[in-house]
Amino acid sequence: MFLELAEVLDCPDCASSAGLVAFVDRAESRRVVEGRLGCPLCEIEVPIRGGTMRFDLSDAARRATPSTGTARPAGAAAPEAALRLAALLGVSDRAGMVVLLGPRLAAHAPAIARLGDRLEVLVWLPDPGDGSAPAAVGVEDLVAGVDPLLGAAPHRWPIRSGALHGIALAAPMALQLSEITRCARPGARLVVENPAPADLDSLATSEFAEVASDATIWVGERSPKFASA
Repeated sequence: MFLELAEVLDCPDCASSAGLVAFVDRAESRRVVEGRLGCPLCEIEVPIRGGTMRFDLSDAARRATPSTGTARPAGAAAPEAALRLAALLGVSDRAGMVVLLGPRLAAHAPAIARLGDRLEVLVWLPDPGDGSAPAAVGVEDLVAGVDPLLGAAPHRWPIRSGALHGIALAAPMALQLSEITRCARPGARLVVENPAPADLDSLATSEFAEVASDATIWVGERSPKFASA
């Protein structure tokens, strides 16, 4: 986890906008490999193990021993697929912060992170539910800008309002449009792979204006008119 990322992470328990405080046990190039995040108001603690923020706060998850090695969250991905996703997100060759939701999209994170000099890619993985740790992310990918996040609740993202430049998700993950909209800055891109008809109906009335779509993907951009929303 990038050390400064704590400044745009908010506590999902008390829903404050005070930010989280990073406590570092081991770091590499300003990347927290082992440590924890703490809320200054309600005092919850979020472990950081193997560079992964563990928002799954069950007792089993707290006790889980982190995996070792350098396996990426979902294995290697084709470079052209990562470039296409980056282009749809509009993040090539620029700074910013994007979220990739789900294990399949997580495979694109290292390649996308290396496209921007100051680009942070949050890889949001679901809670496995058994206290097990995800595969460790290689330090070289952490340094490049990959920030794994595990188990945060979909109805309350631990991210500061207006912080994200892009969000990508793939069905069958449920759309949480209220949280996506809250966290997206004006002009942010939303990429939805394989949306269901119900998803398209919701997107049509959202604050994201469609900029591209085909049989397998929908891309929208948050209108600047909602800048003060």
